[in-house]
Amino acid sequence: MQYHVPQQLYPEDPALYQSGGHRPNTGLREGLVHHDEVNDAIRMNPKTVIFGQQTRLRNGVIMPDEKLPRFHAGHDMVKFFYSAVRQLPPYLVDALLDHKISVTLVEGPSLLVFHHAREHQSFHVGRTRRTIYIPERVLREANEAGYDYWAISEVIIQEALPLLDYLLILETIRRLQEHLKTHLTLGYYIVKDTLRRHNKHLRDTDVPDDEFGTFFRYYADALYGLKPTIRDRDPYDIADEIFDENRERFWSGLKLYDLCEVYQYPTYFAIDRDICHGAAFRLAEELNLELEPQTTEDIMHDLWDEARFKLSRSIKTEALLERLIGMGTEGIKAFVETITEEMVYGYSFVTSNRYDGYDVTGGFRQLLQSYSSSPKANTPGTMGHSYNELYNYFVQLKNHEFFEQYNAMDDQAKEENGDVIRQMLYRVIDVRLRPSQAPDFKRRVEFAASARILIDMSQGLFEKPDPATETKYLCNVLAQLDLHPLFHTQFLAEYRELSGNEDIVLKAHIAPEIDRLVEYLPTPPHASSSDPAGVNMRFAKFEQLRARNPNSEDLFGLLAALFVRLDQSDNYPELCERVVSLGEFARRPLEEIVANADLFGDQQRGPIRDKCREILAEI
Repeated sequence: MQYHVPQQLYPEDPALYQSGGHRPNTGLREGLVHHDEVNDAIRMNPKTVIFGQQTRLRNGVIMPDEKLPRFHAGHDMVKFFYSAVRQLPPYLVDALLDHKISVTLVEGPSLLVFHHAREHQSFHVGRTRRTIYIPERVLREANEAGYDYWAISEVIIQEALPLLDYLLILETIRRLQEHLKTHLTLGYYIVKDTLRRHNKHLRDTDVPDDEFGTFFRYYADALYGLKPTIRDRDPYDIADEIFDENRERFWSGLKLYDLCEVYQYPTYFAIDRDICHGAAFRLAEELNLELEPQTTEDIMHDLWDEARFKLSRSIKTEALLERLIGMGTEGIKAFVETITEEMVYGYSFVTSNRYDGYDVTGGFRQLLQSYSSSPKANTPGTMGHSYNELYNYFVQLKNHEFFEQYNAMDDQAKEENGDVIRQMLYRVIDVRLRPSQAPDFKRRVEFAASARILIDMSQGLFEKPDPATETKYLCNVLAQLDLHPLFHTQFLAEYRELSGNEDIVLKAHIAPEIDRLVEYLPTPPHASSSDPAGVNMRFAKFEQLRARNPNSEDLFGLLAALFVRLDQSDNYPELCERVVSLGEFARRPLEEIVANADLFGDQQRGPIRDKCREILAEI
């Protein structure tokens, strides 16, 4: 297998690049893994077909592949694998066989390619050879660990559904190439009917949002946009350009979730989580590579891992969110941009909360609030308001991007996706319109008869926000994080850089001065005072406030109240000098003592009151 440590260049051996690596990589992987790398790993290791028949033809031409052996029917791996196949819905098994899809086991470690703990590849989908490559050790470890057969079925579903969609696009392109040899354009029905004729796996009913309808709407624009110039091109290259693997994996994940719900299959076994992901971290540890997340990308990767692995997230997630906040503007922006994009585009990755009820979006906001001394409210000048402004900015930006993608479609595709723009409008009406205008506008959207009318109605609702406001809102959030340990260092530096004001001071950094003044306090303080109860009460209040907000100006007043009460201390004159230096911060606690004649009017505490009068006259 190809194992590379980070920053190591790929070996400069021309023999390793004879793999058509210009085509996009496919299969279960994390991070950036090049097609060349995984192809070379597969080529250099022994392989055995365990399901289906080996495909050696490409566009009718036999490829110079070695003929692969097959496991005999009584082999332990065959029994285990086919028990998983029997868990699949019958229509899916039929589709695999109709499209001549096979499964090939690759000998070697549990990973085909490894760079580091967050960048590796477990399985690979060979589009040309119509096969799913699975490391044999993964299957063997699952068998030896007593995994339910459904764990292997999940792998087949995750990898096979995108491949079936790819082959559907490929076969459609081949027919369209033949059609364009005698026609100049593609009619509406030629594309849809061709897709429907070769569809073996997508549910096709009269419901507009069924599996086939969703697939057709997503790829219709690209397929209708094909020109006569594609007639002599390689259909695989055209299919590669159209096929969207990210979207396909999203669909396969939803389909897998639905199948688990319908057939009530167990979800506590997971090949990716328990074997592949675990193997990556074990190997990283053996190579002394860093395991803890070091960058914003690493943290977002780990948050996504927690969601897709269905882990209880309320403990580890908070630690990851803490790290994001500690990265300042980069971490805060990455998180807010991610959750708004998922909301606008209808994804549910990092924001997926269906497994343990933990609200990662609300959790991030609560952490930000915990580092702010501002009131817990959504009014100007508070963390809540600053965060909402930043969030709404990215919502508007993502809505604009989504609308621009929709508007770039041809007229037919716009009509096919009319529900998309309708739902987008519903989301922005309450935000962009006054309450008095919203109800009537919603009714007009509901009864709009065409996509063209909806687009006309959208004018002004999806404009791009001013990029300068992003900087403003980020600065507002940074300015509210005054209780964070990095507020006076990293956050202040970032604020100055973003705002362009190198001399600005967000909030006085008084903690060092507080630390210096605390050195004057004896231990324990109450033993040096004629008012020990008063000292104890104010010292406890001082310690609590100092722990919560070490830069609170109220600490100066509490120190003045403590110093002036330490009349039995050997350095009382020096302590009183410190009170004088505190100036106006000391006035209120001194006046409280002067006004309290009942407590400070006797012979024992009277000198404290007299000293307060002297200091007040001086300041």
